[in-house]
Amino acid sequence: MYRNHILVFFEASFAIKLGESSSLPQSPYLIRTAIADFSRLAKAVVSILENFKWKEVAVIYEDTKYGNAIFPYLTNAVENSSIHVFHKTAIPTSADDVQISEELKLMLATVQSKVLVVHMTSALASRLLVLANKAGILSQGYSWLVTDGFSNFVETMDPIALDSMKGVIGVRPYVPNTKGLKNFKTRYKSLSLMNQSNETSDQLNIVGLWAYDTIWALAMTVERIGTMNSSSPREILEEILGTGFRGISGDFDLVNGQLQPSIFQVFDLTESGQRIIGYWNLDQGYLVGSAGNKLMIKKIIRPEDGTRRNLGEMPAVGHYIIGVPMKPGFPEFINIDPNNYNKINFAYDFPGFSIEVFESVWNALALPNNATYEFLTVDGTYDELCCKVDNKNIHAAVGDISIVASRTNCVDFTLPYLESEVTMLIKVSHAEPTSMWIFLKPLSWDLWLTIICICIFIGFVVRVLDRRGSTLFSGSRRKQLSTILMFPCLSVAIPQRDMVATNCSRLVLVLWIFLAFVLMQSYTANLSSILTVKQLQPTIPTLKELQKQYVGYQDGSFVKGLLINQLGFKEEMLRPYGSAEDYREALCNGSDNGGVAAIFDEIPYIKLFLAEYTTGYVMAGPTYRTDGLGFAFPIGSPLVANFSRAILNFTQGKNMTSIEKKYFGKLSVDQYDTGPVSSSSPSLSTRSFGGLFLIIGIVVLLAMVVSENHILGTFIRRYIFRCISDDDIPGSIQPTSEDEMTETNNQENRNQMNRNEPTEEATIEVQSS
Repeated sequence: MYRNHILVFFEASFAIKLGESSSLPQSPYLIRTAIADFSRLAKAVVSILENFKWKEVAVIYEDTKYGNAIFPYLTNAVENSSIHVFHKTAIPTSADDVQISEELKLMLATVQSKVLVVHMTSALASRLLVLANKAGILSQGYSWLVTDGFSNFVETMDPIALDSMKGVIGVRPYVPNTKGLKNFKTRYKSLSLMNQSNETSDQLNIVGLWAYDTIWALAMTVERIGTMNSSSPREILEEILGTGFRGISGDFDLVNGQLQPSIFQVFDLTESGQRIIGYWNLDQGYLVGSAGNKLMIKKIIRPEDGTRRNLGEMPAVGHYIIGVPMKPGFPEFINIDPNNYNKINFAYDFPGFSIEVFESVWNALALPNNATYEFLTVDGTYDELCCKVDNKNIHAAVGDISIVASRTNCVDFTLPYLESEVTMLIKVSHAEPTSMWIFLKPLSWDLWLTIICICIFIGFVVRVLDRRGSTLFSGSRRKQLSTILMFPCLSVAIPQRDMVATNCSRLVLVLWIFLAFVLMQSYTANLSSILTVKQLQPTIPTLKELQKQYVGYQDGSFVKGLLINQLGFKEEMLRPYGSAEDYREALCNGSDNGGVAAIFDEIPYIKLFLAEYTTGYVMAGPTYRTDGLGFAFPIGSPLVANFSRAILNFTQGKNMTSIEKKYFGKLSVDQYDTGPVSSSSPSLSTRSFGGLFLIIGIVVLLAMVVSENHILGTFIRRYIFRCISDDDIPGSIQPTSEDEMTETNNQENRNQMNRNEPTEEATIEVQSS
């Protein structure tokens, strides 16, 4: 449940007056010995926020009279500070865990603040913090501050629940650890052991201490009144209000009928329990420590980043602390050598592409002469490096830092000084053909069918042309059919000089052999190409196949999040590596032998790897766009715009090219970004030889026409005979029917055969002699 409260200063003052009036006892004889005035608590909270330089905060409060009562005082305290409370979320006490989780998700989706103030009673606050820890937002870049409603009961809470709240900061009224308090705790613990009751806790919270002091105040009042002869209720009230002593909870003084604690204690929860980090009082603010009046504020220990180094806001001029990642994997970007530490200047002196670009851009800026910088190495991931910028541990981050959307929540990036994309690095494998039908692949199915039809057609044509002079096609019909089918293959495999008898059939045979030669050479060339590509083809499994194997990424890179969140890889199937040598070893071992099937990384790193290992590896697969590499500054830093303009001018000049050649050599995009070799060599189709088929078909038809010219002559003579008969021959001698015409043709054929008989007889006589 969200409620937006807009209170200007005079409205807050009016609300405070109403709150003070409502907080007064409805009965003049009602006395409050627990904290009921939130004025000092609100001032303490704002002072703590200012000390840690948290400018924007969100408040989560309990939707009760207790939860709402603090806002007039909090608004009034904020008006006189640099703190901005820009969002408030109210959670009812009746909300279950599901509703609380939904409220957290909705608030974090719409609110960019990383500082959350919780003002709730202990029961609801403990549930909220446990659910926040399960959601992963209790320590990952977030700061939580809880008020007295939770802090007063920390001692009596479940240790398991408190263990999940490490890093939470609490504020509560201060109880001095006096000798009397120690003795009371000892007696109370002994009494608890004697009772042997599971319902009795051996720990006391501050509310219990206040109750004990209240009983003592009443006892002291009764003792004094007992010596008086008479006493009215007014006199008893005045005696109670006038009671003042130092109890086990501290000074017991009632102001306007209420207990007014003047000092608040600030602590944070660690693995070892509570740790006091400071104090606040009304006169000195958040300054007083346990060492008397000496100003002493301990550093907060956060679960995610160890001790904080609070540098405050980005200085306009002066000395800048620039963080660089402590990653020795690719020295071309940042070459960090511990031996290069300058003990005089207390700084590292190391080369690298990113460092030289930063120094060149820095020198191009019109900064004051007293503006200096110092490099500070930061161990951890790139996200942790950006968090240190956000937490003001460092002023900026320089290195091969990828511009990723998730990082813009804590830093502002400059324009990229180097473009980049994420792709895949794989090892080239020499795979054998897996299909036993690979020999059919060079030619398409339509071409195979066309070749079969041409073979039958050529056999039929030669049979027609050599039906008189060749004995090859003699015999039964079955034998002639088999000869027609086998003739094209025999003529190519076992050519013989006397296979055909006529010149026309020889022409057809020559054309067929030429066509067969062209087809065989093309088949051989395409099959060789397919087999060669198969040998050079790298193993490029699909994304679904890779999800079942181990894959690698650069340690500390954002690529891990990309693989898990966008590509659907399981975290246990990912293996981090830190250098090019680690990449090579992992790819050589393979996924089944402790290595990986592929490495996902940004293209500049893969190009550096390929420059060192020139054979056996290739970039492959799709690319995933990123915004390149840039420098990180705190959100709202004025240096972002200045650096971006300087980077734009620098990258378009000659100096950038010389720096790239210095660290990357002559690497070019075209040298390695060729993509994988395609194994899908296209099969040859009928269209590929359409022109040759057309020419041979025309020539074969002409050969048949020339060979069978007597048939054409017969039709021509018949046509001429009919024309002449219609004009000159009397109708009495013209054939009058189709039968008579057929008889005439048969007679002509018999005459022709009679003219040929003497020649055949003479041939027989010569042979017999």
